[in-house]
Amino acid sequence: MHWCLGMYGSASTWTFDLVRRVAAAVVPDRPVVSHFINEPLTDLDLSAGTVVVKTHAVPEPDELARSATAIIITIRDPRDAIASLMAHNKASFDLALGVTEATAAMCAKFATHQRAMLLRFEDRFFDDPTMPEKIAATFGKQLSDADRLRIFAETRRASIDAFIANIETRPTATRYFDELTGQPEIYDTVTLWHKHHAGRKGETGRWRNELSSVQAAAIEARLYRWMERFGYRPVTPRPLTYTLTVGRYDASF
Repeated sequence: MHWCLGMYGSASTWTFDLVRRVAAAVVPDRPVVSHFINEPLTDLDLSAGTVVVKTHAVPEPDELARSATAIIITIRDPRDAIASLMAHNKASFDLALGVTEATAAMCAKFATHQRAMLLRFEDRFFDDPTMPEKIAATFGKQLSDADRLRIFAETRRASIDAFIANIETRPTATRYFDELTGQPEIYDTVTLWHKHHAGRKGETGRWRNELSSVQAAAIEARLYRWMERFGYRPVTPRPLTYTLTVGRYDASF
């Protein structure tokens, strides 16, 4: 089983779709069985085929990690991730901050896992022609030149947008009400591409134009240490922590 774990707005759907396509090419004798998991884990039949799972934050992650052959983790500057959620998913700032903090923490938890591959959005891994080969290596396989070129072509922005443009007509499409964002949605149940994924440009630093200084400061206050760990430079001073010892209890504030 391959586990695609990603922050919102970190090209996690692109990664999931890439892993699915590579799996079909390198293990052609087994069906690719893909799942999006957002609830406590139920029975996951690993014998059904080559299983590819996508999650953001999810209950019982350790069980997924134990079962995973590889954990493909995608992260992004949380300020940009939140700006993206607000722009494309119409999420409120408070909601976007909460889910981004949760998914960032889960990505951090498994970033140093022995079977993890960590991908930073800012490195534009989604435009890297060697990514299909790197994913194939996590299966212990090699892609043919034809499959490598085909998969890279199928995962270009123009190809993705063409797929999404007709998503309503696809037999694997479904409509639902997204309780996370309070918006009606339509998505493809196989690739997990949503209608709102169309037209993305992969901007970095967009938060400087789309978030207020108060919003940026709030994000940095909540995720300062995470940002420092993964190389995202905060622009507001580091929050101070004071420890008051009262008897045998320590209180930080």
